Amino acid sequence: MKLQSFDHYSHKLELAAHDAWLTTRVKSAMALADPTLGLQVHVKTLAGTVMLSGRVNTHKQCEQAVALARTVNGVNEIDARELLTHVFTPGSFPTPPNAEENPEIRPSSSAKPEDK
Repeated sequence: MKLQSFDHYSHKLELAAHDAWLTTRVKSAMALADPTLGLQVHVKTLAGTVMLSGRVNTHKQCEQAVALARTVNGVNEIDARELLTHVFTPGSFPTPPNAEENPEIRPSSSAKPEDK
């Protein structure tokens, strides 16, 4: 009975170690390809399925992350449902990252003319 329990435990330990190794290899592939991509994308692996999450700037980066994960040997499946891009809602005015504040000065239309 104990031998069977040990085999079951060692198999689960082997799977966990394999998943950790896959996670490391996928993160390394992303960091080598694009350092910002490696920082923006979070990677978790469960039974050979790599789950990507986080927020990237463009759809191209999302596709690049999935493509890089596919190149790693041992990855069975990729789940990128939680990998999002920055989406702007209609009517909003997107500002580029690291943009400096530049207040727009407009003359007030309700300004009263000065009496002289």
